Amino acid sequence: MDKIGRYQIIRKLGKGGMGSVFKGIVPMIDKVVAIKLLDPFEAMLDIIGTEKLREIFIYEAQTMAALRHPAIVQVWDYDEDDKGRPFIVMEYLCNNLGDMIGEDFEVEKDSRVIKPDKVIDYGKQILSGLSYLHHNGIVHRDIKPFNILVSDEDTIKICDFGMALVEGVAFSGPSMMQIGSPYYTPPEQSRDANAVDGRADLFATGVLLYRMLTGKLPGMQAFSLSLVNPLYDKSWDDFFAKALNWNPDDRFMSARHMQEALTALHLNWQAKQKSGTITPKIPEDLVALRMKPVQVYGPKARELFGVTSLFRPRSVMANSLHPQQNNTILDCTTSLIWQQQGSEYPISWQDAEIYVAQLNRLKFAGISTWRLPTINELLSLFAPLTTSATRGFDPDKNRLWSCDSHKNHERWLVNFDMGYVANQDMNCFNFTRAVSNN
Repeated sequence: MDKIGRYQIIRKLGKGGMGSVFKGIVPMIDKVVAIKLLDPFEAMLDIIGTEKLREIFIYEAQTMAALRHPAIVQVWDYDEDDKGRPFIVMEYLCNNLGDMIGEDFEVEKDSRVIKPDKVIDYGKQILSGLSYLHHNGIVHRDIKPFNILVSDEDTIKICDFGMALVEGVAFSGPSMMQIGSPYYTPPEQSRDANAVDGRADLFATGVLLYRMLTGKLPGMQAFSLSLVNPLYDKSWDDFFAKALNWNPDDRFMSARHMQEALTALHLNWQAKQKSGTITPKIPEDLVALRMKPVQVYGPKARELFGVTSLFRPRSVMANSLHPQQNNTILDCTTSLIWQQQGSEYPISWQDAEIYVAQLNRLKFAGISTWRLPTINELLSLFAPLTTSATRGFDPDKNRLWSCDSHKNHERWLVNFDMGYVANQDMNCFNFTRAVSNN
C-alpha cells in the first residue's frame, strides 16, 4: 500500500481487531503521522458486520477529536481511502508502555521491572488523563500497556478509544464479546460492560502500576509488596489493596483521589533490595568491544549483545570512567573515548549520522574518528549510568542510538533509564553520544 487518502505510507506498524495502523507522511511538509484504517479481522467482520464496525470507528474518531489534554493522543484528521474505508490521522509516537516493559501476546510471562520513581511519574500522568476523561463522561474501558504511548519528552499519551463508553452510549457487540483486555479488566466490566464507571479504569491502572513495579500481574500472585521488597512499606500494600479491590465501591472513588494517594507514597531507599542487581565483572585486561555495525535480530541479537530474553544485560562490566578537560570521558577499561555531552536534543537516526559527521569535520576535542557506538559499546556504560548520576554523563540523555541495524527501517538503541536494549524506527527521536577508539 503506497497511499491512504492523500497520505504517503512508509510502512505498516501493526494490526488490531478493528484496524491497521500505518506510519505515514503529510504531503509537502513531510510530517510523520500515525494512520489508523478500518481494517477488521474477518472473524470480527462476520460477527459484527461492516456497518456496525464503521459506526464504531467513526464514533472513536469523534470521541478522540473532542479531547484536549496533554495525556491524551491528538487526532488531526479524518477521511476515507479510495475503497471508502474511514481512517484517522493521529500524532506519531515511537514508544508505548507495552514495548517498554516487554509485554507480548503471552501476557502471563514476566515483564521488565521499572524503577518505582518512574512508575509513580507515569502513574500520575495516566491518572491525570483519566481524571479529564471521567470529568467529560468518558470511560476508556481498555487501559493496558499498549494503549499508553510515551512521547520523546517522556510524557504519557492515552490512546485507542474504540471501546470507550461515552455518557452511556457505547460499542455494543455480541453478548459473548469481551470489552477490554484479559488481566486488566475489572470483574464488573466482564459482567456488564455498559454499566461501568470510571472506577473500572482505575482498576486497570492499578494492574498496570503493579505490573511495572514487579514484572508480574497481581492476579498471578498476592500483591503485598512489603513482604517481598523492603523498598515498599505497608502504605503500598494498602494502596494496591484499594486500587485492585474487586468491589468498585471499595476502590478509589476518582482518578484524582488515586493520584493523590500515589503521590503520597514513599520509598525506603535505605532498605533497597540488593538481590537482583547486577554485579559488575572486573576485567583482568583491557576489554576489546565490537566496533563494526551489524544487522541482527531475534535470538542472534540477544547472543551478540549478551542480553536476556527481556533484552537486559546478563552482566555488566566494572568500567573506569575519567572525565577529561576537552569535554570527553575516557574509559580506561576499554580505552574508548566518549563524547561527554552528546546531542543537545533527541534526533532521528539519520540526523545522528549527520551529527557525528559534523563532529569529525569540526575535529571535536581534536578527534576526527568519531562514530556511532555499537550496542556492546553502549552496554559498557550500563553500570555507571544506572547507579549514579555523577559520573560525568547527562542522566537525562538516557535513550542512545547505536550504529547497529535491526531491520531495514529500524535501528538498535539502549534505554539506560529502564535498563534494556530496544529497536526503533529510524525516524524516532533519541539522543546520540559519539565514541572514538583514537
